[in-house]
Amino acid sequence: MLKSLCLLMLLLSVSVLGNGCRTRVVVVNSDDIVRLGNDVQGHVYFWDGTNWVKSSNKVKLPEGWYAGALK
Repeated sequence: MLKSLCLLMLLLSVSVLGNGCRTRVVVVNSDDIVRLGNDVQGHVYFWDGTNWVKSSNKVKLPEGWYAGALK
């Protein structure tokens, strides 16, 4: 009886503590347009009139900007 009670308490505490550590994953379709949440920082490509050129420095894209694929 005591072993089963201890096992039950162990399983209960693991399940309760484990629920607080989950992360939420959102899959975005590559055809979708998204709106940025927090500021995003990274390299971007810009059009120089002939070609797409990757920026040499990271740039900051502010919260609220829209991003999506051009097809």
